[in-house]
Amino acid sequence: MTTTEPRPATEARPAATQKRYRTLAVVKQEAVTRIEKQLEDSVFVWPHLLVREFFAALMMSVVLTVLSIVINAPLLDHANPNLTPNPAKAPWYFLGLQEQLHYFPPTVAGVLLPGFVLVALAMLPYVDRNPSRSFEDRKLSITVFTACALFFAVTILMGSFFRGSGWQWIWPWQGLFFNL
Repeated sequence: MTTTEPRPATEARPAATQKRYRTLAVVKQEAVTRIEKQLEDSVFVWPHLLVREFFAALMMSVVLTVLSIVINAPLLDHANPNLTPNPAKAPWYFLGLQEQLHYFPPTVAGVLLPGFVLVALAMLPYVDRNPSRSFEDRKLSITVFTACALFFAVTILMGSFFRGSGWQWIWPWQGLFFNL
């Protein structure tokens, strides 16, 4: 057992506190259980994982390069401030908001509805306190998140594919007004 040298007693320190022990010295060596790590339970990062990740990144780069050569993605003309395209659409990630603005006042569509969804998703871990991580046990969380994600996905798709000139409802077989 490891100890420090006893200090002489003074009137401020009684004689009982003269001897101090370290934390490891209090626990006996026999009480500490040692677990031997088996070598076959380990997977080394180098070279196994990094080689696989390198080849995955290389394949993804090749696929993206081939797709960019094969698919023609022409740019539009320069923006003309005197000529506004019809329909004037926001980028795809704001088309859901633009679609909501068609149905609701700006305060509701731009502040209250997204704010309510964000607060609901932030409160979800406090409402559904189930400690399980399996999908079968987290029905409330999965249902609320899926409903929020589907709502925004549907509004984005509606704004992308179903809005034509003057922001009128157009079915896809009547004409396609989608461009990136």
